Amino acid sequence: MSRKPSFANLRGATPPPAAAPAPRAKAASVPEPVAAPPARPVSREGRKQIAGFFSPDMSLAMHMLARRQGRSLQALMAEAFNDVLRKHGESPIGD
Repeated sequence: MSRKPSFANLRGATPPPAAAPAPRAKAASVPEPVAAPPARPVSREGRKQIAGFFSPDMSLAMHMLARRQGRSLQALMAEAFNDVLRKHGESPIGD
C-alpha cells in the first residue's frame, strides 16, 4: 500500500504563473452555460461525511493502529461510533 505524497514540501514554493484566459466574444442573446455539479464517486453514494478535529497525537495513534491492523481509518471510526452507540443504549449501525 503506497502512501500519499505530502504537501508539506510545497510550503513556500511559488505557484506557476497562471495562463491568461482567452478573450471571448459575448453574444447578447446566448446565456452562459451552467456548469454541471461534479459527479460523486459510487463509493460515497447514499453516505454522509462525519468529520472532527483532533490532536496530532490522536491522529498519529489512529493512523498507526489502522496501519498495524491492515484496516482503513474509516473502518476504525465506524467501530468506535458503534461502540459509542452501544454505550448509550442505541443500536449499532454496522458500517
